[in-house]
Amino acid sequence: MKKILFSLALLLCMSLTVNAQSSFVVKAGLNFNKLEDIKINNLEQSWNSQTGFHAGIGAQYRIPLVGLSFQPEILYSRMRTDVFGEVGSESYHFRIDYLDVPINVQWGINILFLRPYVFAAPYVRYAISKGEFLDRVEWDDLNRFDYGLSLGAGLEIWKLQISGKYSWSFGKLADNGSIHIDSDNWKLDDANMRGFELSVAFLF
Repeated sequence: MKKILFSLALLLCMSLTVNAQSSFVVKAGLNFNKLEDIKINNLEQSWNSQTGFHAGIGAQYRIPLVGLSFQPEILYSRMRTDVFGEVGSESYHFRIDYLDVPINVQWGINILFLRPYVFAAPYVRYAISKGEFLDRVEWDDLNRFDYGLSLGAGLEIWKLQISGKYSWSFGKLADNGSIHIDSDNWKLDDANMRGFELSVAFLF
């Protein structure tokens, strides 16, 4: 019986692979990110989201029989956020540019030329550039590798894909815990990036 079930499962997987439909994806959109849990001299500071962007390419592999599709992507993403100090003090602008690699696992229903879907997207990313306030910080004091999870929903209209998702970073901004900026002690080991993203993609 086990051999029969295994054979049937293998045949099903082979059938799904043969029937899978693939498309090339070009994608771009906006990021609305914020850094959470930053402390300066043991005082937790407020944050304010700023607008960044992302752009890149990917591929979509769709399995029509079960409504599943897999969409791995490679994106250039700019994350921006403001961190405000005490009342009357200056605001600090953060900018980090990442190379993102999300793997979108989508489930949707085909309705004529429309396909609404929901998805989960685990991702890894690597920081390749930084600017504004982070110019004062050495790369050795930051963690360039990050990872996390996104959840979202979207709509495909023929070859056009519109989606929105919320992302949670599970990595730490600083491996060493704290960095010193001028006379202040910035605690970044609990800080992580979160935010909402809107995207438009074209499938070829």
